[in-house]
Amino acid sequence: MQKIYGVILAGGSGTRFWPLSRHKKPKQLIPLLSGRTTLEVTVERLLPYIPAANLLVITNREQYDDVVTNLSAYLDKDQVIAEPRGRNTAPAIALAAQLLADQAGDDAIMMVFPADHFIGDQKRFHEHLKRAAEGAAEEKLVTLGIKPNRPETGYGYIQAGTPLASNTEPGLKAFTVERFVEKPDYRTAAIYLMNGDYFWNSGIFIWQVKTILEEINEITPALGKALSSFARERKSGDPGNALEQLYNEVESISIDVGIMEKSQRVTIVPADFPWSDLGSWDSLDELKLSPFSEEAEVIKIGATDNTVYSRKLTALIDVENLLVVESDDALLICRKGSTQQVKEVVAELGRQKLEHYL
Repeated sequence: MQKIYGVILAGGSGTRFWPLSRHKKPKQLIPLLSGRTTLEVTVERLLPYIPAANLLVITNREQYDDVVTNLSAYLDKDQVIAEPRGRNTAPAIALAAQLLADQAGDDAIMMVFPADHFIGDQKRFHEHLKRAAEGAAEEKLVTLGIKPNRPETGYGYIQAGTPLASNTEPGLKAFTVERFVEKPDYRTAAIYLMNGDYFWNSGIFIWQVKTILEEINEITPALGKALSSFARERKSGDPGNALEQLYNEVESISIDVGIMEKSQRVTIVPADFPWSDLGSWDSLDELKLSPFSEEAEVIKIGATDNTVYSRKLTALIDVENLLVVESDDALLICRKGSTQQVKEVVAELGRQKLEHYL
C-alpha cells in the first residue's frame, strides 16, 4: 500500500490579481473561484485521493495566519509550515521532502501542487496522479504535462521523448523527458503545438521522498548539505533555529532549474484535463469564473464584450473589450489581453511609495 502525501506550495507576492490581491493576500488567499479561495479548492480537490492528515502546506510568515485560518476546516495548524523568507520552489520542496522523510519514511510518495491553479475534471486528475505514483514507485521524478490547445507564450514547455516500457494498453502513458523549454515566442509556440510532443509545464510533481533527496544531494550538493544540517539540528536542538539557519544558507532557485532540467530520472505523464495556472485576470475571464459569488450588476448601453468584477452597480456606455475590477479602495480598468501588465501597476505603486495599496 503506497503512502501518499501531498505538499501544497502557497506563497506569492499578490501582483497578478491586483487590486483584489495584495502582498499579504496573494492569489491563493482571495476568493477567485465564486467566493472560495484557490487554496481551499486545491485542498478539496486532493482530499478524495490524499487523506487530510497527509497534507502539508508551505507558505511564508507574512501569510501564515491567513493560510491557517483559510484551511482550519481541513488541516491542523502544525500542517502549515512558514518559510522564514522566500527562496523559490527548490528549497521549499527540499524542506517538505526532509519533513516527510522524518514523518513518513523515505519510501513515501510525495506529490507537489501549486495552491493557485484551476483543474476542471477532478476524476481525470486523480487518474493521472495514480499513473504518476506508479512512475514514482520506479524511482522516477514524474511531472504532469498539460496538452496545449493554443500557441501559448506565457507557459514553459516540456518535450516528451520515448514511451516507457511500463506503459500498459489501455492506460495513461508516461514518457522520458527530452528537455525543458522556457517561455517561447508565438512562432515557436505554434511549432510546438503542431509537433504534438511538447506539453505545458504544470508545476505538478510526483516522486518518492528518497528519490528527490538523492537528486538534491547529487545535483545541488550545497542545498543537500544545508538540508542534512537542518535535519540534525531539528532533531537535537531548536527546530525554529534550524529552519532559520537552513534559509540563511540556501540560494533562491526553482525546482525546475535546480533539479528537473538536470536530472536523468525525469519522466512526464501527458495530461488532458482542463487546466489553467490562473496567471491573470484574462485567464479567469476565459474560464468564465468570478471572484464573487454573485454576478455583478451591469447596465450596458452600446457596450460589448466587457467583463465586470464589482459589487457596485456598473454602467458601461459605448465601450468594448474591457475588464473592470473593483475592490474596496481601488479600481482597475484595462483592455482584455493586457492584464499581464497589472504587475507593472503594482511596481509603479511601489515606486510612488503608495504602499497602502500593496
